Amino acid sequence: MKASSNKRIYGLSLLGLFVLLLLNQPPLAAQNLRPGHSLTSRSKQFVITSSVNAPLTTSTTKSGSIPERVRLTPAALTSFVGSVRKQWVQKYKINSNWQGRIYLHIVQGKYGDQPDIRRTPSPTHGWDYRAILPYEMSSRTLTQVVVHLLLQEFAGRYATEEPHLPPWIATGTTELILQTSGPILFVPFHTSAGGAISFTQPRDPLHASRKIIQDSPTISFLQMSLPSAKTNSGEAQLVYRACSHLLVYKILEQNEGGKRLQFFLRELHKHKNSTPAFGIAFGHKNMLQIEQWWTLSQTQFRSRDAYNRWRPKVVLTHLADSLLIRTSISSESEPKPKLIPIQDYLTDGTPIEHIQKIKPILQRLKFLQVNAPPETARLILDYRSVLETYSKRLKLKPIKNPLLLRNTVHQLNLLDTILADMSTKPDSNAIKAKQIQPAPR
Repeated sequence: MKASSNKRIYGLSLLGLFVLLLLNQPPLAAQNLRPGHSLTSRSKQFVITSSVNAPLTTSTTKSGSIPERVRLTPAALTSFVGSVRKQWVQKYKINSNWQGRIYLHIVQGKYGDQPDIRRTPSPTHGWDYRAILPYEMSSRTLTQVVVHLLLQEFAGRYATEEPHLPPWIATGTTELILQTSGPILFVPFHTSAGGAISFTQPRDPLHASRKIIQDSPTISFLQMSLPSAKTNSGEAQLVYRACSHLLVYKILEQNEGGKRLQFFLRELHKHKNSTPAFGIAFGHKNMLQIEQWWTLSQTQFRSRDAYNRWRPKVVLTHLADSLLIRTSISSESEPKPKLIPIQDYLTDGTPIEHIQKIKPILQRLKFLQVNAPPETARLILDYRSVLETYSKRLKLKPIKNPLLLRNTVHQLNLLDTILADMSTKPDSNAIKAKQIQPAPR
């Protein structure tokens, strides 16, 4: 009985000593790997090694944002690449297993050094990928390197020659991942003790790119595939990055967009450039069709806000056009079509003709209101109310009513004044601040 008690005490002492040693160890992110040792990501695809032997310094960046730069440690990098890969797999809807292993090696280096990426034959079959990363890197550069390696591995699984990825696909995918879950990805690099992340998943996956695109001219698909040297810095770089984001987003939101994008990557090695592969994957017969699709995609995106509603300027333009009546004027040769304001039309014609002309206008206004942001939807509703009231009274008693006509024209004139005033104001400043008063009834 006494021997059993001594064994229990001895076992507890060893457990206590183990816990004490564990508590006195530096955190995993701060540990340096011994020569010959490595860490493997959860997917087993990434293998991380390091030749850096430096003490871990505390990051001052708040954990609620994406840091400008990060200091790489094996454990933090292992967690990071696993998270990026998970996001990439989800967004591309990939259900196949990886074939090529990716080796990442951290070296001392300095901030601004470019990663060295290579493809090497695998000891088993296919290809492996290796990247030498400096100890301190830009967070966006690090993300794009990981995304590029994942895309290279996927595109090169069945290729003897190395496929040439168009630059927009890695850039756009990186932006898509960073703008939807960026701060969460970089949590392993925040080494400050305590604290919690404060991050809300954005409803708009293009929230940071939207304004840049709307304020910039259209970029051709050829420019996206073969960007000039100036896109590597300054404002041109921001525009190219935002447009790449939009291009990848537009592709993925298509019917079976993920599968088509995967097919595009597998098709790359068969062509000298990426454009023919893109046409085959997405059903475009030639470069002209690709350019038309991409131009239309940019135009549609610029015309709508984050909630897929038309921007105020677009709505106001459509509203002004909807309030015009097409008539014919007589001439010596033949009648000529003419567009006149609805008030001018109501001063002539019969009540039955008025009802017939107002009906399609009300249908267009209803469609506009559904697609309009709140600051313009109220004005459309006021136009609808005025015309519906006039039309209903004529249906009840289809005779000329001078008082009803005079009040209707007066209300329409007041609304036209508000419409003209709103049309001269910028989209995002005066329109939102302006409170539209109901039209007099």
